[in-house]
Amino acid sequence: MVLLAAATAGGLYLVNSNNQTSNESTTTPASTETTDATDSDTADMVGGNYKDGTYNATGDYTSPGGQESIDVKVTLADKKITDVTVTPHPASGTSVQYQTEFANNFKPMVVGKSIDEVTLSRVAGSSLTSTGFNDALDQIKADAAS
Repeated sequence: MVLLAAATAGGLYLVNSNNQTSNESTTTPASTETTDATDSDTADMVGGNYKDGTYNATGDYTSPGGQESIDVKVTLADKKITDVTVTPHPASGTSVQYQTEFANNFKPMVVGKSIDEVTLSRVAGSSLTSTGFNDALDQIKADAAS
């Protein structure tokens, strides 16, 4: 006997090789589990504990023009970034443009966020400067860890 199965809205419809049919209903219970976490709950579940304070680090990255870096200064309070600045150190003409655009546009993506939630990928067209920022932020996490 060969059985073919096709799903229908009401259940499972089975057809056997004798052209006999049966309508067999199957019910899968819906999951009722929900998780309602606040930002602070999420911050407690991810990463570590960090000491409040102001931290500095230099993030390095390689661009087509060579080795680049940016200085990052982060102020932390209750695992959240309350202030942040970057100081560009471009090594080539193209880097001046990208680092300046990054410095002018990254802040809203960082301030008020948990330090563990921040990972930048592309800001104002600059993806490599983001790499340098993330490198510096990793150093700051290590320095601030308690």
